[in-house]
Amino acid sequence: MLFKKSYGELVQKALSDLRFNTNITNSNVGGITRSLVEVINKNISDYYEILDINMAMAFLSSAEGYYIDLIATLFNMQRIPASQASATTSDGTQKFYVSSGVLMDKIPTGEIPAGTTVSSQDGVISFYTPSTITFSGSATEVYVPITANDLGSKSNVPPNVLTLTNLGIANVFTTNEKTIVSGTDIESDSNFRFRVMNATLSAEKANETSIRMAALSVDGVADVIMRPYTRGIGTYDIIVIPLEGIATDSLVSSVQQAIDSVQAYGLKGTAIKPSIVPVDIEVKLVFTSDATDFQKSSIISQVETSIIRYIVNIPIGNSFILNELRQQIMDVSPKIKDHVINCYLFREEPVFVGNVDIYWDEMFYPNSNSANAINVI
Repeated sequence: MLFKKSYGELVQKALSDLRFNTNITNSNVGGITRSLVEVINKNISDYYEILDINMAMAFLSSAEGYYIDLIATLFNMQRIPASQASATTSDGTQKFYVSSGVLMDKIPTGEIPAGTTVSSQDGVISFYTPSTITFSGSATEVYVPITANDLGSKSNVPPNVLTLTNLGIANVFTTNEKTIVSGTDIESDSNFRFRVMNATLSAEKANETSIRMAALSVDGVADVIMRPYTRGIGTYDIIVIPLEGIATDSLVSSVQQAIDSVQAYGLKGTAIKPSIVPVDIEVKLVFTSDATDFQKSSIISQVETSIIRYIVNIPIGNSFILNELRQQIMDVSPKIKDHVINCYLFREEPVFVGNVDIYWDEMFYPNSNSANAINVI
């Protein structure tokens, strides 16, 4: 607020006005005059604070929460609500399988019924199958669609967490082979503010902003990269970067539907996944002499997690920096004296131990074809 006055300034101005413009001369602390002046100006000072906040909430750049919602109603826009995490059959995520024989030996009906639940070992995170899935007599495994029972990102899980089921059939196992990250919380202030700021351009449609905004409005999309003229004049590709992990077929399909609704007739936009550069790394840790067996086991697990976190967080098109990897390893614990990289594969081919560059539309990810893509010993 312009020309905002503090409580002290208000009191001093009031006392000065009384002294020079009235016959009141006793304004000492504890006196009636001083007490009345302080009470009145305390309320005026509080009003200044409230007015300052209300003025800030009237501008999109500084508005928060409910006040952004009010501004958004001027553009007929609403905050994106929280969504349930889910995976489709085509995503190949949640698998029911047997370790020997075929599924029909254990499930003679030949189906995984709708309403079957899968959950984490502690039961905190749970999903259900929204439809019945049938399988052939020779099938040893079958993928099913699943939907989280709860809203929000709290149901997002890394691989191999959903391993319990209520089927109650011995030797029929289940697991999520891929990360599930499609669950989203209610849209944040910063994201909603950005969409409202671009509401005018988005409403025009058939321009880059409207296409980008349509793609970003899809649950599970962290960012997109647009590349024009990929298939000639009037075409473009939009590379989908998920919040975590690899973009699923269902996520790419949702983005395709979103951009189809805003692009101009005669233009052809195609939503695609980034190309994946599979990574295989084996690291041997050298511990200090005072490290116990328990500490070593814990540190090995932490190092493995740290390496995976570094790999998946490298932005699309950026380089794999060897020194950064080494730093991530050494930062885990002072009990690590040194380390040796025994295996260093990219695209399933050995690479000289050093930095690795990729193309602009590629991203690094642990090799999904290897059970021990990131191995720490």
